[in-house]
Amino acid sequence: MNENQTSKFKNRKFATAFFLLILTFCFVFAKSSFQADFKSKLHLRANALNSAAISWFETRVNLGFLPLRSRKFDSKIEVEIRTKGFPKLTSTNQLDEPSLFEPVDVMLSEAYFQLYEVLPGLSFSAGRQLIHWGTADAINPTNNIVAPDYSDPIVWDAKRPAWLIHTEYMPIPWVGLELVAKPVFESAMVPPKSWFWIENLPATELLRRGLIASFISQGIDSLTAQTIASNYTITVSEDFQLPKNTLKAMSYGGRIKTHFSIFDVSASLFRGYDFLPYATPITTINPEAFTLDFVLQERYPRQTIVGGDIATNLLGIGIWAEAGYSFYNDSLPKDKLTFIAGADYSFSGFYTNLQFLRGPFPLAMTDPKSDYNFILGTLERRLFDDRLLLRAGGIIDVKKGSYGFLPLVRWMPISGLQFDIGGLVFGGKANSAFKPLEDIKEVFFGVRYQF
Repeated sequence: MNENQTSKFKNRKFATAFFLLILTFCFVFAKSSFQADFKSKLHLRANALNSAAISWFETRVNLGFLPLRSRKFDSKIEVEIRTKGFPKLTSTNQLDEPSLFEPVDVMLSEAYFQLYEVLPGLSFSAGRQLIHWGTADAINPTNNIVAPDYSDPIVWDAKRPAWLIHTEYMPIPWVGLELVAKPVFESAMVPPKSWFWIENLPATELLRRGLIASFISQGIDSLTAQTIASNYTITVSEDFQLPKNTLKAMSYGGRIKTHFSIFDVSASLFRGYDFLPYATPITTINPEAFTLDFVLQERYPRQTIVGGDIATNLLGIGIWAEAGYSFYNDSLPKDKLTFIAGADYSFSGFYTNLQFLRGPFPLAMTDPKSDYNFILGTLERRLFDDRLLLRAGGIIDVKKGSYGFLPLVRWMPISGLQFDIGGLVFGGKANSAFKPLEDIKEVFFGVRYQF
């Protein structure tokens, strides 16, 4: 092990020891308010018997502490530990590095304090926290405060807490006003390359073939076009930038909400960013120097989202509708409307949920210009005193017929413990929403324990 590797290993050991000391301190002094959530899941992709492979394997542990709580004050500290099931070894020189055998990521999940009744009807919170807006199930067009977490490929509504300031004022019980400010931008997290990956930069030979086609379109014969193109020096690079951490670039917004009769209604305005970058290819050709420079410029577009939602219950049927219209500063991403409406109903031990979505869907974001109509549906049945759950869920691209199907069986033998076995199947025609995912046919196994 060289000196640099030794230093890294010692720093890692020190960080781990310090982290364990903090956990021990929190556990001792907040034992009565300790929460833990253990989850482990494995995906087996089985397109063919001779090519079956593990595509996703991860264990996550969330440890939460509520150190100080009272009628007018609340606080929470939560850390998330993620262990990857795949070693990251690339050389025999790394066989003495334990962190590469079992990669572990430790992230701060939530860390905030909240004050109640600062003034009559006024609450205030600051720190790393989750704020949720919207009434729809899983997809919320108005919920653009904290970044999505798509790292678990079958959890579509997961969010990562963000550093923000939040205040809520309710002068009367049926009217509320919320204001939020987020000084630091955080991007969405995407699934690992082992589960799904699309190369964002083109290969050099692909660009050279484009040059040849361009020369031929100018009237040059094929052989000459190939000869000229072979003399070109081609460079490919990526220009990626996050939004600046300045006050002018911060995200902020507000929402007013009310309840009247049997309706919950809210209207919101939020100034922020898309959580996934928008890519713009820039190609520069210099015929005199025989060079072609390709740069993929990736930026997070600035946007203003005007939104609203409504929810009610009629004759035992839950009904909701939610919409958000995004106005972009840049002309490249077009202004867009995202709309979702749905209903759910429980009867004779069954639960059903049906929604219509106009707009982007997480797993269909491989096409940044996609704008589809989807129908999402779920049918559940609980048996044996709710210890067994059978679920059939799916999504259909209405226009082009591509689909995703997600069956699940969940067994809960004791309180807090559950075992899952499920499936994940996608299919679609050319240029449909789920065409890039059509090779994904998986069985997954999971266990979770909360206390």
